[in-house]
Amino acid sequence: MWNDFDDQLPLNESVLGERDAGKVCLRTVRFAGRAVGEARVDIFARYAEPCEGDKYPALLILPDADRTIDDAAVLRFASLGYAVLMPDYRGSWRGAEGYTVYPEAIGYANLRESERHFDHADETAKETSWYEWVAVARYCIRYLRAQPNVGKIGVIGIRAGGDIAWQLAATCDDLSCAIPVCAGGWRAYRGVNKYGDAPELKMDDERYRFIAGIESQSYAPYVRCPILMLCSTNDELFDADRAFDTFSRIAPNCDKTFYFAARYNGHIGNTGLNDLDLFIGKYLKGREVFIPAPAEVAIEEDTDGELVARIRFDRNGEVKYCEVYMAEDMCESAMRDWVRCEFKRKEGDEAQIFRLNAVRGAKRVFAYAKTKYSCGFAVSSKIAVKKIDQNYANSVEPCRILYSSRSGRDSFTVARFDRGEIMADCFLENSRPPVDLVEGPFGISGVTSEYGLKLFRINDPRYCPAENALLKFDAYAPQTTTVQITVRATKNGKDIIYQCNLFLPGCESWTNHVLSAKDFKTDGNRPLASLRGAKYIAFYSEGRFCINNLLWL
Repeated sequence: MWNDFDDQLPLNESVLGERDAGKVCLRTVRFAGRAVGEARVDIFARYAEPCEGDKYPALLILPDADRTIDDAAVLRFASLGYAVLMPDYRGSWRGAEGYTVYPEAIGYANLRESERHFDHADETAKETSWYEWVAVARYCIRYLRAQPNVGKIGVIGIRAGGDIAWQLAATCDDLSCAIPVCAGGWRAYRGVNKYGDAPELKMDDERYRFIAGIESQSYAPYVRCPILMLCSTNDELFDADRAFDTFSRIAPNCDKTFYFAARYNGHIGNTGLNDLDLFIGKYLKGREVFIPAPAEVAIEEDTDGELVARIRFDRNGEVKYCEVYMAEDMCESAMRDWVRCEFKRKEGDEAQIFRLNAVRGAKRVFAYAKTKYSCGFAVSSKIAVKKIDQNYANSVEPCRILYSSRSGRDSFTVARFDRGEIMADCFLENSRPPVDLVEGPFGISGVTSEYGLKLFRINDPRYCPAENALLKFDAYAPQTTTVQITVRATKNGKDIIYQCNLFLPGCESWTNHVLSAKDFKTDGNRPLASLRGAKYIAFYSEGRFCINNLLWL
């Protein structure tokens, strides 16, 4: 598909604006992309480079398809000594200060006009939005190569931008490394879980064309540069179970590694961002950084009858710590309750054993490992799965206590990503943990987050409520606020959002609350029939609040 692509046409650059931002020079530019008949794609982008230095490596940053240039991302990496180019490729967008202009013949390259060209290849893979977006990225690399001070070039792609990065890594000789973030293909398989009873994907010629010409897993075997794959375990737009399937297709002789951000939905925290910095430091700046291979995980029965996860490490590095997370029965990867597991023992310097304390009667167990090395780099394993048809020596009984402060931050995650410092709508840069434990009235602690709180434990078979169960919890807010409580549940095969607004008066005391299923309603005022079968519960408020002692009555 890319053999005859012409990226050697004149760039015809024009500078629309320029300013100094500290030690960084920031330019707004336009330059020409591929030819469409007599017309050219007119690319809109931001370019930044350090004000000092004669030669520096470069980064192409590709946002998600419905996003555009993020100056915070451009300036961050430029301040670290990189030349940075971040284009708009979503096209025409109401209210945007500037955007890439596509010729009328390929108007479907504008995201809002893409229709079937976004997720289908009805004619060929070239008549898709994706072909045009990758073409924009190819000319962006050409633009960077044309800058006199630019050395090696790497690409960071976020979600849809990550899928573009996979194509670049497989077809472009100018890249020294690629970092796809929350992206790994399998778009044709949306709604088809890798595990469980979901129907298989119906294949026809169009599906074969789309998978072969667009999907990242099809490009993975042809990757030509080192790859760091950053993913999140609870991503609603990408099946985490399939992430390692894409990763494992990369050729064995290609430098590659992998990391999962636990419980995040399409976002990456400080650990993953630190990995990214170390990775580009090695492959773009030539720094000496040990890049460990992903951990290996196996679920098995131990000699004493316990169900365990056996983790093996890269023997070339020194392990600083290892964590193992497990979940039970939930085949929809985005809705899993990932619980940190109990360490059992070491086996020399190359392996550790962790208990998988599954609830009695569980049918399937999932587990993965996160390992951090002394060099500062963290890697993950694949998500392992094992069907079980028996109880083990470490099987546990059901429990009606969903959370108490003695559990710290365990199992809670961020509810919303529209507050705080979130770079490029993806990277959470925060000196404090986004979910934290703080002391409330009378010295009693509770869990809190400025991003709101989400708990998948409500769907965990260990904590499954009775049919007519009530939800009881304590809440504290230092000032008057209203907490929006959201439950996602399935009805007639469709996921539906139910909400309840809880007024907290603001006082130096904890208040006790009990909610029933009928307290949660849709926008059309239809009540939830039962909390049993709900997939998650989330708490969000503009003001500060803490939660403690969640349990079923």
